[in-house]
Amino acid sequence: MRLKLAFLPLVVALVAASAAVAKDHPGKNNPPSCKPSVTVMLKGVLAAGVDPADGDASFVLTVMHTNKHGGAYKTAGTATILVDTKTRSRRQGAHNLGALAPMDRVSVTAKACKADLKNGGTPDLTGRKVDAHPAKASS
Repeated sequence: MRLKLAFLPLVVALVAASAAVAKDHPGKNNPPSCKPSVTVMLKGVLAAGVDPADGDASFVLTVMHTNKHGGAYKTAGTATILVDTKTRSRRQGAHNLGALAPMDRVSVTAKACKADLKNGGTPDLTGRKVDAHPAKASS
């Protein structure tokens, strides 16, 4: 009987210690991140009515060409590209989103979860790199 009573405080202490350790590592209980993550490359033009400003959080791209992971965006015809502080943009030496103009030729590189792209899925993409060139002059 004494032996059982001696182990009771020990068990309580171990349970409290394991709870404290679990509290220090909150990431351990989170669902796993998206693996594998794939690069989606889209090329197209901004619509005639689309003129993003520096503070905009997104723009719509008319998709004309893609890599194999972006095929669903070409089928859909358009893609919403989200822009955050990590997005690098470039157009004729300017490095801001406001430099983009209507009818620009745009190339976008983004990352997406491969599982989200299955079965023709088209999640909104956060652009990592946006390169733009002026529209070709008509002859």
